[in-house]
Amino acid sequence: MTTAHRGSTAAAVLLGGFFFSAGLSAQPAKPQPAKGKAPASAAARVEFVQGAPTARPKPPATRRTVRGRTPPAVPAAPASSAVEQGSTLEEGTRIQVPDDGYLRLRLADGSVVRVLAGSDVELRRLRRRPTGAVESVIDVRRGKVESEVSPKTPGRVFEIHAPGAVASVRGTTFDVSVDDDGRVGTSVIKGKVAVQPKNARQQRTARSTTLDAGKGVVLDAKGRLGAQRTLPPAPDLSSWPENYEDANLLVLDFARAGLAAAGYEVRVARDEALHEVVRNGRFSAPHIQFPPLDDGVYTVGVRALDAEGLSGPESTRRIQVNAQPVPPLYQSPAPGARVMAETLELVCSQTAGTEGVHLQVARGGDFTRPVIDEPRLAVCRLGLAALPLGDYQWRVASIRTPAGGGIDHGPFAAPQPFSVVETPTVSALDVLDHNEQPTLTWQATAGQTFRAQLARDEAFTQIVVEADLTQPSWRLEGLARGTYFVRLQARDASGLTGPFSPPRRVRIGGVVQTSTGNSLSSSDGEPINRP
Repeated sequence: MTTAHRGSTAAAVLLGGFFFSAGLSAQPAKPQPAKGKAPASAAARVEFVQGAPTARPKPPATRRTVRGRTPPAVPAAPASSAVEQGSTLEEGTRIQVPDDGYLRLRLADGSVVRVLAGSDVELRRLRRRPTGAVESVIDVRRGKVESEVSPKTPGRVFEIHAPGAVASVRGTTFDVSVDDDGRVGTSVIKGKVAVQPKNARQQRTARSTTLDAGKGVVLDAKGRLGAQRTLPPAPDLSSWPENYEDANLLVLDFARAGLAAAGYEVRVARDEALHEVVRNGRFSAPHIQFPPLDDGVYTVGVRALDAEGLSGPESTRRIQVNAQPVPPLYQSPAPGARVMAETLELVCSQTAGTEGVHLQVARGGDFTRPVIDEPRLAVCRLGLAALPLGDYQWRVASIRTPAGGGIDHGPFAAPQPFSVVETPTVSALDVLDHNEQPTLTWQATAGQTFRAQLARDEAFTQIVVEADLTQPSWRLEGLARGTYFVRLQARDASGLTGPFSPPRRVRIGGVVQTSTGNSLSSSDGEPINRP
């Protein structure tokens, strides 16, 4: 099932000197602490972490030097450490999320901040004032931050800072991104944002605008505000497959699904609410590849990007990953091979840690009605001498027994084609001229060639002559008189080689014949040669 998330409330944003507000005459809040009381710290709690994001605490303040006294030692800069789920991050913490990472934070006022892959963020201010109001200021230096801001409470401050930009909000869903060129983009998914100049001088010269839900704006690196843009619609993911069985990659193909946005922002989570994100990224190509996932059910969230990089509302799709145990590797026959039924044997190498193989053979790729179905072979080797001529496909899957019992059936490997063809054979052999240079002839089909062998013994351990022939005849010349054995092997036009024919006895040199035409033999049974 595919769903799109939408909604409406109010918000306020300040970008590069332009203030986006939900109300009239709104300005970035600058609350002061009550007299005699300093704000208390209000740490952010890490609700979920993926990959290896790091956090570096705020460097300690440097003490002032008093004239005439020894300067105090400069405190060592704090080291970065891995961010752990359930931990808290204090004001001033610098967060860096790698390209395969993701971080979900819960602030003291209940707001949720998602730090996406490839981001560099600082928790500039996290404070709770004596009145109970919470002040949260986050600095985005690179990458993207998505915010779900809790409903407005008296005195609360929530701001997202970026180079030349500040987003100050009042209960809404929006995002702020900073690209490599220093451009800042804001998309409003839920809420309403009014845009007006920040200071008095700008109010006289700059234009104002209001962003409703479904609108966005881009501030270029020079601080120029572009025209508001309609965000791309939530993509339709209904045509996506539900099952994914590749153990090497998670591949999402937008082109095959008929989607054609300028790009996509994708996240994959273990839960329907998309809280526990295990893969995420922004992509310009329609063919997306993520590192593989463990077997299980996941939710994919997708936002389309427009030409300016602004992201629209999100659609979700439930998928099932079933990639373990991985299927065996095919060994023989080779893909597309033409094989003879009497020599046909399907062979694959089993996967370590498995107890068996499920093997199927089907015509035309229709595995709903396989012609052969072996659900649990102990060894992946199956002879098919009785299989009729024709084109087939075969596939294999691994079987293992989990510790709790039952059967764990892995995905099938991609089917592999083969064809069972007629065995190239040699017809009855005729011998012309039984004297010193006999000629052997036989029938052949179009395109056949032959391998011929002549030996002194019937087991062909003493081969005298071998020849490759393009015609169905062989003239034996220059051989000593005596008894020999000959056998032939046919090859069809594709190079498929059949078995050798049964050995045929051949006599070189004339023999003495009786009045009835039979050969006259000596006492040991050998024909008597003519003088």
